[in-house]
Amino acid sequence: MKSIKITGARIHNLKDVDITIPKNKLTVATGISGSGKSSLMFDIVFEEGRKGYLQSLGIFPGLENERKFASIEGIGPTIAVKQSVVRQNNPRSTVGSKTNIFNLLALLYSSEGRVKCSECNETIGQDKVCAKCGHEEERLELGYFSYNNPNGMCMKCAGRGAYYHINMEKLIANKNPTVRELFNFIGVTPGILRVLERNFKGYMDQPYLEIPDEIKEEVVNGHYVSNNSANQSFCLSRILQAKHKRGEYLNGLYEITLCSECHGYRIGEEARNILINDKHIGQVGKMTLDEAKTFFESALELNEITQFGKNLLNDILSKTKSLIASRLGHLSLYREMSSLSGGEIQRLFLNSHLESKLESLIYILDEPTVGLHESEKLELLQSIKALKDLGNTVIVVEHDRSTIEIAEHIIDIGPKARIEGGEVIYEGDYAGLLKCDKSLTGQYLSGKAKMPVRMLKQNIDDSAIPRLVIRHAKTNNLKDISIAFPLGVLIGVSGVSGSGKSSLISNTLTPLLKSYFRLDANKNNTNGEEIDLEEESLLIETIAERLDGAENISGFAEVSQAPIGRNINSNPITFTKIWDKIRRLFAEQPEAKRLNLTAGHFSFNSEGACRECNGSGRKAIFPEGSLKMYATCEKCKGKRYNNEVLTVMYKGKNISEILDMQISEAIALFSDNDFIVRPLQIMERIGMGYIKLGQPTSTMSGGETQRLKLAKELGRQRKGHILYIMDEPTTGLSLYDTAQLIKLLDELIKSGNSVIVVEHNHEVLESCDWIVELGPEGGLKGGEIIAEGTPKDLVKNPKSLIGKYLTPTT
Repeated sequence: MKSIKITGARIHNLKDVDITIPKNKLTVATGISGSGKSSLMFDIVFEEGRKGYLQSLGIFPGLENERKFASIEGIGPTIAVKQSVVRQNNPRSTVGSKTNIFNLLALLYSSEGRVKCSECNETIGQDKVCAKCGHEEERLELGYFSYNNPNGMCMKCAGRGAYYHINMEKLIANKNPTVRELFNFIGVTPGILRVLERNFKGYMDQPYLEIPDEIKEEVVNGHYVSNNSANQSFCLSRILQAKHKRGEYLNGLYEITLCSECHGYRIGEEARNILINDKHIGQVGKMTLDEAKTFFESALELNEITQFGKNLLNDILSKTKSLIASRLGHLSLYREMSSLSGGEIQRLFLNSHLESKLESLIYILDEPTVGLHESEKLELLQSIKALKDLGNTVIVVEHDRSTIEIAEHIIDIGPKARIEGGEVIYEGDYAGLLKCDKSLTGQYLSGKAKMPVRMLKQNIDDSAIPRLVIRHAKTNNLKDISIAFPLGVLIGVSGVSGSGKSSLISNTLTPLLKSYFRLDANKNNTNGEEIDLEEESLLIETIAERLDGAENISGFAEVSQAPIGRNINSNPITFTKIWDKIRRLFAEQPEAKRLNLTAGHFSFNSEGACRECNGSGRKAIFPEGSLKMYATCEKCKGKRYNNEVLTVMYKGKNISEILDMQISEAIALFSDNDFIVRPLQIMERIGMGYIKLGQPTSTMSGGETQRLKLAKELGRQRKGHILYIMDEPTTGLSLYDTAQLIKLLDELIKSGNSVIVVEHNHEVLESCDWIVELGPEGGLKGGEIIAEGTPKDLVKNPKSLIGKYLTPTT
């Protein structure tokens, strides 16, 4: 068939939609947030394509209880690249390992590397026999070149290249404290202190410097235990690590240190002695892809490289060039996947699919332009076209103007979100979309609907305006820059990928603010990031001389896209702390009192939960080996609770139906309960009305996660002079929703606050009072301030890359 035909699509808010998607074309699905486009493309097209393919292999028996549509034809094997799916959390997963370049590189060094003779230090070639002394060296096995292999990793840092260590000199500070005083100084709870007293018994009140060495080691590093996720007994190391993960200010007590054994190269000494073109594999791993490309090209010219080695080098070079073409040249092979932006991850995945050269597939991409500067989008869109030209069907769920413009077919779902959405408003080409008066997308693209116009602050360069000043920042690729952020205004931070935006804001400004405000666990962990001691944290060191002007703000709120939680029980209403109020409300109902049901019975993991699925509403099955899938629980039909709990009603709804409600619907239901409805109204206002109360936060995109955190911050009702720091808040927002965001940011400024947004969206940047642009390129070629000023200033500045895309509002 030449098209995918779906009739009667009715999942979530879709209203018996009939749709035809042309095959071997580039189709863009658009519409405001929550209109139903993701339900159509991901929950129907992707899920049905995947299910059909797996069924053809006999490993998927068909588990759906819900009928999503009347019929579907023309579906084929489908691959989805979705932000909430591709985000990586394992810090040992790097660009080199994910792209398979590092495996090829390990094979290259294992087969072609030149080793230094252990007897006379002479460099030995392919035969491994030293011509000078006759000593023969053994060729290292492949595993010795991998930092994830016990044979190859540096044992001191476990293959990380750096580690956190306790600054005992600072902790002791010539005071000769007792063991008890040490633990009290770093701040332990009474409960932990009681455990420590049992563990260290007679040593607690002895001076630390005078206790036996083996007890000192126990105090600092503890020992292995199996009764907690850290597998470590309570000790200074475990307690400080937990505090660090919660973002507490530790005043230099727990610091990043470059590994003294491998000097940051991650691999053991044996592999560091194997060279190609005078570099060992660890040195190549630390190069940016742009630098590595030059290294690989020069290595190809070496006479000692065999044809096998040259074939390997050509494969590596091909992959490297492809990544550079995808605007990822600023990344190193050692760059941890968990540190990448959503846009960088999607481009990495897109690149791997382009390399595979597979055809006749259906690809569904989720906002691939996220995180891209306007000047970088052309190469990505060319890659998407190349994927289609291989003979594939490419469907892009996107709000970006330049992506919509190049689409061969456009599907606009709307007209609005939630119950006001779920219809096909438009199908056709771009010119037709601009003429469609029913389409909000078309109205904004054509200029018929206007973005809100902020009255921008004037005379910001006036010395009387207070400023927050970072002095001599050198974090990551920042080149000893000093920057003054004016306060009481909306500030945009822009720049191409890898230019240093995150290094400046997330890795320099935010840690400096934490240091200034001495935030502790009870005050600072308000954003709900999940703390997991089993996960290794990113090793990023903040390097700056100092921060001035922080006394001009009363606090700050970092609203990032970091995941909130991976537990199925974590959802918008547990995160915003209104779940307890809802459960208490149900416990007050007459039927609940008659049945002696308390608020606890309405919890997922209580005696009120379905015993068959333990309150999850689903059961894991393994139809083929390690392939894990979920089926709806047959006993509770996905409702999560037992029948007794489900008999209790509040305004005609049971607790399961409440969890299945969208935020906009719940606002009407709880309209007479201010404590519940106020946070919901904030969430709706920032474009989250389509989210269900019980949607697991683990399934949310980075943009949705960030808006949920913003809603929680706004609900705190803090009194002015707060600095809000946001990372690409337009992620996942349509032009209509972006307009609402700009209004919200304006209200924050009018309330006496300051806002810094790291952003590429030119509508938002045009609404900023002040813009700081980093560049001129990514990686080592970035890290400088190339332009600074009002939007008008940047338009006139020839060094500004974003200026040419801006049309200042005033």
